[in-house]
Amino acid sequence: MGHFLVSAQQTEYGGLKWYLDYQQARKVALHSHKPIIILFTGSDWCPPCMALKKEVLPNRLFQEKAKHVVLVLADFPKRKPMDPMQKQKNRALAGRFLGQNGLPTMVAVDPKTETVMGHITGYNFYTHDISPHIRFIERMIQSKE
Repeated sequence: MGHFLVSAQQTEYGGLKWYLDYQQARKVALHSHKPIIILFTGSDWCPPCMALKKEVLPNRLFQEKAKHVVLVLADFPKRKPMDPMQKQKNRALAGRFLGQNGLPTMVAVDPKTETVMGHITGYNFYTHDISPHIRFIERMIQSKE
């Protein structure tokens, strides 16, 4: 299952639909009163990132929770060619929301104030424990209710 385009602005990743454009995602999030979750990842070179895509994102429970947020993908591939405009957008997002955190990191953003509500960095692919990511997304949904 490769990256098929859902619309020009969305892509499939780990069995979920992600916006590639933060501003568009923000409009949707404001309209639907949902928090934004940005996933900063290195899809083709970062082992915990690849494990997160394979183990966390397709998980039924995670997918269920993900319906209550607006997802944005900020990928930093090393081998896969990427549109320069998209690369620039992702870099700007990282400068704004990622701070000193490594990859993978999920950052929850309040679409109204554009402040960071929380983040979770890394994924332990030795234990295959996805519960921290489930709890993270649950907390972000609850804080918006």
